[in-house]
Amino acid sequence: MHYITEKEVEQTLDMKETVAILREAFQDLGVGKSSVSPRERLHSDGAVLNSMPGIFAKYHLAGMKCYIAAKGGARFVVLVFDTRSSDLIAVIEANRLGQVRTGALPAMVSQLLLEKKEQEIAIIGSGYQAETQLEGLLSVFDAGLVHVYSRHPENARSFARRMQSKFGVEARAHEKVSEATRDATVINSITNSNDAIFSRKDLGERYHVNLCGGNLPMRKEAAEDVLLQSDMVVVEHLEQAMKESGEIIGLRKNNPEKEIIELKDLVTKPPAREPERSVFKTMGVGLEDVAAAYLVLKNLGHI
Repeated sequence: MHYITEKEVEQTLDMKETVAILREAFQDLGVGKSSVSPRERLHSDGAVLNSMPGIFAKYHLAGMKCYIAAKGGARFVVLVFDTRSSDLIAVIEANRLGQVRTGALPAMVSQLLLEKKEQEIAIIGSGYQAETQLEGLLSVFDAGLVHVYSRHPENARSFARRMQSKFGVEARAHEKVSEATRDATVINSITNSNDAIFSRKDLGERYHVNLCGGNLPMRKEAAEDVLLQSDMVVVEHLEQAMKESGEIIGLRKNNPEKEIIELKDLVTKPPAREPERSVFKTMGVGLEDVAAAYLVLKNLGHI
């Protein structure tokens, strides 16, 4: 059994590889081989224990991300088992692993839906997870300009400067969300907002929105009209979305006729042509963590 540290994950988990392996994982799920179930949360004395299981059948791996969040902070690990031998292969420290796969998944979906390599990107949010949201998109698209919006303008300016230096792209901070989103073709939102940050009027005629923050039902990053007026709404796992996503819960309650597509079905049968307006809501499922763990173990030579 291997114990893999954050440093080893940092050294071995590549963004482009993660984008590719996540597509493999959802293809496997779509044909009924891999499996996943929603996150479970247990509460005690101000601490929350979270478990996110998944099986990546293509590579004979089963496991889960398990993490605890309490007053002292949060700690993340992924447990990985071999489904043939039942051996515990590894315990992997998973803070960085989670950050990378959280950025890689919306990049994979965006690449699946959008035909052009050149896209104008907007990032809403400037926290810890926002950096890999941008990194993921830049791994699949060429961006002439990156727009940045945060509810805290100085944070947006600082983030834009750091991303411009790190990735060599022009990054521009905005004080109004509409200034960041109206010309963007790909918009990634990664915040913990309880209230919608943007609505349909803030977007252009064509857009793809990735809603990547907020995995509690009281949280919401986009107004309902963004989803309602889109040609396509995609979720990675509908059962989990109906437990955790404020946007999806509201859409299903108020507009039950609106189709919601699961990612496994989109990956196995992509649309014949690019939708003009699309939304993807992600909250994270354990299959993604097991897939990313596979890359770490493969690149370290452990499988």
